[in-house]
Amino acid sequence: MKKFLRRARTPILSVLLAAVLLLCAVAAYPALAPRPDAAMHGYEGVLRVWQIDSFEGGTGSRTAFLNSAARIYERENEGVLLLVTAHTPASAANAAAEGDYPDLLSFGTGTDFAADAARPLQNASSSGGSIGGETYAVPWCRGQYFLFSAEGDFSDVGADNTVLSQGRGALPSVAAWAEGLRGAFRTEESVRAYVNFLQGKYKYLLGTQRDVYRFQARGAEVTAKPLTAFCDLWQYIAVCTANPERYAAAAKFVSLLLSDTVQGMLPRIGMLPVGGEVYGADNAAMYAAQKEVPEKTVSAFLTGKTVGELRAAGEAAINGDEIGAKNLEKFIMETL
Repeated sequence: MKKFLRRARTPILSVLLAAVLLLCAVAAYPALAPRPDAAMHGYEGVLRVWQIDSFEGGTGSRTAFLNSAARIYERENEGVLLLVTAHTPASAANAAAEGDYPDLLSFGTGTDFAADAARPLQNASSSGGSIGGETYAVPWCRGQYFLFSAEGDFSDVGADNTVLSQGRGALPSVAAWAEGLRGAFRTEESVRAYVNFLQGKYKYLLGTQRDVYRFQARGAEVTAKPLTAFCDLWQYIAVCTANPERYAAAAKFVSLLLSDTVQGMLPRIGMLPVGGEVYGADNAAMYAAQKEVPEKTVSAFLTGKTVGELRAAGEAAINGDEIGAKNLEKFIMETL
């Protein structure tokens, strides 16, 4: 019996020693131990955010801006990391076609898969972000159309002296039509239109917030008049995940984007807030524009094909085509 105990003592002591070492390791590294209150903390992990630039911005990167907001979010929500990825409309569409969707999508009109990806948002309201009476996306920043004049007045804007700047994804012809402009206006690619305006080929330029910063970078003295009848230059945010915990965590990021803290950072990228005032009088064009929320918009969920059709309808409408005007009226809605 004693011989048996002597033989058994060594493995028993080994097991006891291993148990003691394991308890010490758990005490030294609490992350290894199960957390009894883990369920109370909600989702912990990585949320993926896709940023799609479907129209020209102001200055700086919207992806970098979202990364800055993500760092604020992570400090306020321990255990959750946000991975922000820049996508083109094409690369995002290719990923979505393979069933790959992010947790959050930042996008503008012409993002074909957005309507399929977005989930209804609670306690939110947005005319452009609604489908069938439910809100699926809300804007977190916006651009605006402007008329620019080198002479300081806008007394004789017409087709013979004004150029429409066609930036990526924009609908300048629709903006011109909504303002009541009529005639055979010339439309040029945005950089060419800007250069030709500066060189005196045109007296007026109908452009966007991007041109505000082009002029500032060049030191050009121009007068900017915000156009208030129509704007499609809204950057929306939608939650795409159906998982309840991930959805709740993603919805918190939406709220953060709309907070005074993050909205106040928008001058970093030359974009306008969705409400309130963040620009001072030292930036006269944007200071004026932030007070002039456009009256009408289009759905955030228009496909790229439909955006192209609206652009053509706008060009026809400003030339007095009634069918073009009726096509526009079908798609234009009040902005909330």
